[in-house]
Parts: sequence; C-alpha cells; structure tokens
Amino acid sequence: MVLWQALVLGIVQGITEFLPVSSSGHLVLFQSLFGMKEPMLAFDVALHAGTLVALLVYFRKEIGAILAGFLEFLKKCSCPCACSASSGDRSAGLWFMILLTLIPTAVIAVLFKDYFENAFSDLASVGWQWIIMGVLLLLSVKIPEGTRRFDRIGWWRSLLIGLAQALALIPAISRSGSTILAGMALGIKREDAAKFSFLISIPAIIGAVLLELKHGAAYFASHENEVLAGFLASALSGYMVIKWLMGIIQRGRFSVFGYYCLLAGCVSLGIAYLSR
Repeated sequence: MVLWQALVLGIVQGITEFLPVSSSGHLVLFQSLFGMKEPMLAFDVALHAGTLVALLVYFRKEIGAILAGFLEFLKKCSCPCACSASSGDRSAGLWFMILLTLIPTAVIAVLFKDYFENAFSDLASVGWQWIIMGVLLLLSVKIPEGTRRFDRIGWWRSLLIGLAQALALIPAISRSGSTILAGMALGIKREDAAKFSFLISIPAIIGAVLLELKHGAAYFASHENEVLAGFLASALSGYMVIKWLMGIIQRGRFSVFGYYCLLAGCVSLGIAYLSR
C-alpha cells in the first residue's frame, strides 16, 4: 500500500462509516480495486479508530451527560443490579441501554468470528448484501414517524437494536443503516434513532479496535505513515459526514441511500464476475 491509497481508504471509511451504505463493503471493494487480495484487518482498525475520534468530538456533550449519569449512578448504588439506573436526569440510565445493545453484538461476533472475517474476501457476496441493504432502505419510507425519544427506549428495544447492530458484522450490511431502521421500526423518532445508533457504535468500535489491536501492532510499526494518513483522513471526513447526515435524517430523506446501495451492489457483482 502506498500513501495515496491509504488516504483514499481513510476518506472512504470516514464517509461510509456513518452513511447507511456499509463502510466495510466499500473497503472490500476499494481494496479489491487496489489489488489488495488479502483482508487488511490491521489497517481497517486504524481507520475505525479515526471514525471513533469523529464520534467522540461530535457527540461530546451527549457523551459527557451519559458519563455524568453513570458516575451519579455509581455514587448512589453499591451494586448496579440492585438499583434502578433512573434518576432525575433522563440521560442517567442511557448508559445502561447502550451497554445492553452490546450483548447480542458480542455474542454473535464471538460465535461467528471466522465466518465474518472470511466474508470480507468475497466481493460477490458483498454485492448481494448491498442489494439487500438497498431494498431495506427503500422500504423505510413505509415506516411511520415515531414519537419515542432516544433516552426513553427501554431495555427490550435496546436489545433488538443491538441485534440489528450484530447483523451489520456482515460486510455490506450497514451498521448505521440497520440500527437506524430498527429504531425507526420500534417507534423512535428518526433523529433520535440516528443519535442512539451513533452513540451505541462508540463502545462497539472501541471493542473491535481493542480486539484486533494486538494483532496489528507489527503492521502499525512498519507502516507508520500510511496508518497515520488513513487515521487522519477517516477522522476528518467522518466528522463532516455525521453533521451532514443528521440534517438528511431530519428532512426525512434517509431512504435515498437505498439507490446508492443497489448501484454499489450491481457494480460489485459486475467486478466480481468479470474478474473470474
């Protein structure tokens, strides 16, 4: 990999991580176009770290409120299982709802880890998965506008959204797309479904980065410039995309990304079959 390829992949990651078009699917596509035959999992970790920084900066106020609620909970309760997470501040129990989403994600990630890693090398499968994602996004116009705020989601809705997040371990199934669609289907307001989707991605991304970090240490040391370029490009582009996407969702234009997914799926299938 050369420096300009690292920059391109970083920008691709930053743009597609938060849009409902699957960042992992795009990385598979571009790595295939660049002639990278083996999955670049170590480099992908650096790109995800960049989008994590974008999330932490953009949602710094919400994250601060959630952490304050968690610290307040710890002060009042000696055992989290024996005490309600609720308090006068609505964000006080939100940390618990976010943690609940990790349960189905973690279970499925551990049980099917080998399958998901192998799926990243099959461009044809990625193409079909993109088409499925596109159809789901186009059908989202049928979902009525919800009324429930993201700080009043409840435990069972959190688990279902966590299950939707777990399905996004499949390369071309968008994490943001699947979780936002799940939130909308569960009666959550569009904007709040998006905000919750972004917030629950923070511990998920941290977990993924830590899981692969030790395996990528040698790669990081030998490709410092490429890793840094990809990281910075991912962080900067990711921040700008979050801000833009929130406006798109507020205007009820979320389904338009379905057309892009259908196109990306067809292109991926074409490249996969022509290269055989």
